[in-house]
Amino acid sequence: MGVKRQLVNRWHVAIPSILLLGAAWIWVSRPANVESTFDTPRPALYHPAPDFTLPRFSPIGAEGNPFSLSAAKGRPVVLNFWATWCGPCRREFPALQAAAARHGGCMAASKSVGEDQQNTIGLDQGSDCILFIGVNQGENADTVTRFLNEVGSPAARNGSSTAGQSDRTSEFEIVLDRSLEVGQRYNVQGLPLTFFIDAEGTIRGVWSGEMNSVILAEQIAEILP
Repeated sequence: MGVKRQLVNRWHVAIPSILLLGAAWIWVSRPANVESTFDTPRPALYHPAPDFTLPRFSPIGAEGNPFSLSAAKGRPVVLNFWATWCGPCRREFPALQAAAARHGGCMAASKSVGEDQQNTIGLDQGSDCILFIGVNQGENADTVTRFLNEVGSPAARNGSSTAGQSDRTSEFEIVLDRSLEVGQRYNVQGLPLTFFIDAEGTIRGVWSGEMNSVILAEQIAEILP
């Protein structure tokens, strides 16, 4: 009995030490950009959504014309951060596509212009018109194309054309955040993460995690005029 008690006591001492060493190893070996991501405050409700410019997705592999969030001012925006490896992102994608088809059609025209000018978007005048922006996190165009083909998205065939050429009319604009810089600016710590932005560019809602069509409709109602 004495030997068994000694072994148990030793384990009681050893286990906390092992856990402490493991935690220290995780902290030291964490990716360099994790700290900066977590230290960046998430944009607050009822504050302006941070502007950004990212290349549009192109199914032929080349980067499409740039898209700027500021160019969408004047219309509500559903800004969805996602990735193809994210299970909840994949599951909610059909609901986003359906909502985009129902409320889309805002992007009547779009063109890329010189560096001294802003991207411009011709906006439809419908009162329920919403821009849907999918910000892919850290993946290349080939990976995104495979996923869009799987879900039958028209963007897999008709995505933004190559830089310097005019882009298609889009109901669900997909842009590529390869460096995760915009994700860090919005403090994206988990996917999916969706911001609901009104026509004045103010954040009216944030949903962390998977959405179904009911949740999406409720959130959209908050940003419609």
